[in-house]
Amino acid sequence: MMERFVIASNNTHKTDEMVSYLAVLGLKGINYRQLIDEITFPPETTDDMAANALVKAQTIHNLLPDEYVLADDSALFIPAIPDQFGVTTMREFRAHQLRGDDEINQYVLQQLPAGASREAHLLADFVVITPQNIIYTTQGKGGVMLTETPRGNRNGLDELLETENGLTLAEIDMPARVHYAHRGRAAIKMKNQLQQAGELK
Repeated sequence: MMERFVIASNNTHKTDEMVSYLAVLGLKGINYRQLIDEITFPPETTDDMAANALVKAQTIHNLLPDEYVLADDSALFIPAIPDQFGVTTMREFRAHQLRGDDEINQYVLQQLPAGASREAHLLADFVVITPQNIIYTTQGKGGVMLTETPRGNRNGLDELLETENGLTLAEIDMPARVHYAHRGRAAIKMKNQLQQAGELK
């Protein structure tokens, strides 16, 4: 029976966020770097988030085969500008040498043409590999439209994504945020899936 998730990521901010969502759901998460030295993950694809998450999960599963390994790949999608962001969101930010949430958020807002639809969302693909090498996958979507200015003063892109309740993800406090955020929704689906499979009580 599963006791914890080992998160396959070198991103401390992402890990902390995932751990907080899991905690709301009564689950424990730790980063793999608490168990072994940091590694370099294989290069990611430019068109398949689920495949990217699977590669990360498999990489850590090979090193820690007795653990339940959880990996995530997340991205921003703005239908009005389909050639930007998407699976390569973070690589686009790095290519422009954007540093810090403020620079990133201003860049995103500047890319949307005047009068264009503000429809937008964050998407997260979760992959879990069990010690028995069984693979589970879920996807969560958070946000419905891009704000005109950042709101919430925390959590980067969460300041730009307005949800179904009219608040940005950054304006929704925990534990309620788990029900609106892309990673929170993916975590809820993963918990349900693992419970149905008998991996969780």
